[in-house]
Amino acid sequence: MEVFNMLKKSLSFLLLLGAIFLSLASVGSVSANTIPSNYSFDGSKFTGPIPYYSSTKSQKAYIWNNTQTKRIHNLKNYPNTVWLVSNAFVKPVKGKNEVYYKLYSAYNKKVKGIAWYGYFKKSIIKLPVLFNSQQAYLNDLNSNKALKLTRLVAKLFPNSKINLNLSKSLYVSLPQKTYLLNGFTSTKTIDLNSFNSEGNYTYYERMAPSKAVKLIDQRLTELGYDQDKRNSMSNYDIGLDIVGYADSYDDQRGFNLANQYRYPVTLPDFRDMRDYGACSIQLGIPK
Repeated sequence: MEVFNMLKKSLSFLLLLGAIFLSLASVGSVSANTIPSNYSFDGSKFTGPIPYYSSTKSQKAYIWNNTQTKRIHNLKNYPNTVWLVSNAFVKPVKGKNEVYYKLYSAYNKKVKGIAWYGYFKKSIIKLPVLFNSQQAYLNDLNSNKALKLTRLVAKLFPNSKINLNLSKSLYVSLPQKTYLLNGFTSTKTIDLNSFNSEGNYTYYERMAPSKAVKLIDQRLTELGYDQDKRNSMSNYDIGLDIVGYADSYDDQRGFNLANQYRYPVTLPDFRDMRDYGACSIQLGIPK
């Protein structure tokens, strides 16, 4: 009986420790399925704003002023805008906790306000190193709204094929990079995030894609790859390391968590956002 009581006490103690651990883990976080009334997010404390884009088809999806008394924008007029969520908070609506975002346009900070979370989806990129199949990589490249800038840059090389191994090579170090490039000759890496002819450092990933691709086009011309040169490169494959206003992940766990939590979160071992700034191209002729 004494042994039984000791085991019972030990089990109770372990359960208590587990409860304390779970309680601590929930501080500053939010369940993937339920929203506590005290949930909030302040991007200025850890991560900066989180990029989102509109995913609604509603013609009446509005952005309100800060007091939520006046409609000031309709999302149907901003189909391609990246929205930066700087804060999130809970507001009770008809007996249910609803999350609202304080946000602004990545391309025009004057376009800002408060909007319901359900109109938006995180701008998330799964980086090439997480793909095991060329087709899966191309399918994502063609369908993921967050990869708009990547698609525009690919079109600058209209006769070159996109290759997963070349793209992967831009994210890894030696000797893995050497292994990935073994199937190619005349390999060359073009680093676009560098000083331009005016001596300014250009961060294309923080621009509207339509503006960024024009500057990238100019930069390629400066480096000896004008449009005529690029048109002639039908024997080349290309790899792309292009990110534009996106939460970008090279680890599967981080990518899964970013998708699991629709709202911005800060967990004990994870937080939005993975701010990945890069803009480079890998060239190679298949052997």
